[in-house]
Amino acid sequence: MDVDRGGDGVARIVGQEQIAAVFGVAPKTIVEWQEQGFPIAQRGGPGVASEYESSDCIRWKIEHELRKIQSETPNDRLARVKADAIEMDNAERRGQLIPADLLEPKLKAAFVGAREKWLDAQHRLARDLPADVEGREAMLQAEFEGFLSRLASWSNADELAEEDE
Repeated sequence: MDVDRGGDGVARIVGQEQIAAVFGVAPKTIVEWQEQGFPIAQRGGPGVASEYESSDCIRWKIEHELRKIQSETPNDRLARVKADAIEMDNAERRGQLIPADLLEPKLKAAFVGAREKWLDAQHRLARDLPADVEGREAMLQAEFEGFLSRLASWSNADELAEEDE
C-alpha cells in the first residue's frame, strides 16, 4: 500500500484502489462516496492518482454512517431491529452462535484445564528436559502446542476435563 507520511505524521493514501482497500470496498464505491463528499486531499488527473488523508477519510465515513442512523425513522429502526433478531435466530439455529450461559462454563473449563496442564508440565519438563538443544526445543515445542491445542479446543473442554480425571 502506498502511504506517504508527511511532516505532520498524517498518513496520505495514494490511489483509489489503496483507499478502497483501507475500507474493504471496491474502488467504484470510493467514486460513489466522492460524489457524496468523500474528502480528496489532492485530486489526481489522467495517469496521476488522487491522494487521500486517512484521518479525514475515516472521519468522513464515521460521520456519514452516523447521519444514516440519525436520519432513521422509528419504522426503519423497528424493521432493522426485527431483521437483526431474525439474523441472530438463524445464526443460532445454524450453530454459529452459542448462548453466553453455555459458553462461560466451557471457556472456564478450557482455561482451568490448560492451566493445570501447564503447571504439571513445569515439573515434568524440569525432570525430563534433554541435555541437547534440539531435544529441548522439540520437547518445549510439543508442550506449547499441547497447551495451545488445549485452549483451542474450548468447545469440548468439559469432556477433556473428564478424560483427565
